[in-house]
Amino acid sequence: MVFFYLTIPFTQANELGENIDPLSSWSSNLRWAIDLSTRHTNSLRGANSSWQHVIGLDLHKVFQNKSGDFGTLVFQPYLVRLANVKTPPFFFDDGDDWELTWRMTNFNYTGLAQGRFNIRFGHFEVPFGLEQNLDTNGTLRQFTFSNRGIKADWGTSINGVLENLEYEFAFTRGSGAELTDDHDPYLLSGRIGTSSNENFIMGLSGFFGETLNATGTTNRKLGGFDIAYYIYQWGFLLEASAGKTSDAETVNLFVEASWRSAMETLHLYSQLRQDYRKPNKNWSDNTKITFGAEYAVTNQISISTEFNHDIEIMNSNSRQTSILLQFRIRI
Repeated sequence: MVFFYLTIPFTQANELGENIDPLSSWSSNLRWAIDLSTRHTNSLRGANSSWQHVIGLDLHKVFQNKSGDFGTLVFQPYLVRLANVKTPPFFFDDGDDWELTWRMTNFNYTGLAQGRFNIRFGHFEVPFGLEQNLDTNGTLRQFTFSNRGIKADWGTSINGVLENLEYEFAFTRGSGAELTDDHDPYLLSGRIGTSSNENFIMGLSGFFGETLNATGTTNRKLGGFDIAYYIYQWGFLLEASAGKTSDAETVNLFVEASWRSAMETLHLYSQLRQDYRKPNKNWSDNTKITFGAEYAVTNQISISTEFNHDIEIMNSNSRQTSILLQFRIRI
């Protein structure tokens, strides 16, 4: 009997003949965490109670060669369980369902022009408004409007920093959470703004395409601007946009004021969100106020709550008041 042995080397030689462990090379500039959260929503008006349970992987890796950094990988698969949710996202079968979802899962190649011209591909946030610079994924605090119908999408973008200006322009599938060509969705979007490292930030955005929904696609055309201003422990945000959703004219306004404690363990914020639509000859006004708080118990554990109230809504019978609670662990 003859035995054949296959030996897999765990080291490789570099240009100097020195042995390098590939596993060690992979772990360099690598950060990852297991993300666990439970969210409870209680609707005071409709006496409805729902839950959302999430478990996911959050991985961030910077790739390097002898010339420096040349790319960044973000990999975030999340398993989501809904329980008694009345209006679930359309890619769930119903309000009591499991789905594997993808938050940010993309590679940004930065090795072409020292950060001035990069190419990103995968699943990433649609470049529009405040979301471009502020990561709210997995939190109760959100900025997006229903008139966009999509927060992150599959596709590619060019992005970078030119002097004191940051930009990203994207061509994406228009299907959001799932990569599908059903009903031929597509989306063109982009934002250009001042440096996100400053205390005063301004940006201009555009959004055009056919985005997927439960019954087909919706035509959306939007232009907007955003402002962020930070002074001491205070932050002030504003985003305004206007355009068309299907055949209805839309004007949207978002304002937030927030405060963080000196150790940044407590974050308090209040929001005003106004959505004006003109589906026929008359304008309708949907206005919501939000009060929220997030407390970091430790570096790995946080507790959040939000109070939402509809001040004005197109259908007064649909007006809601709700309280949300979230418990989150990152290990």
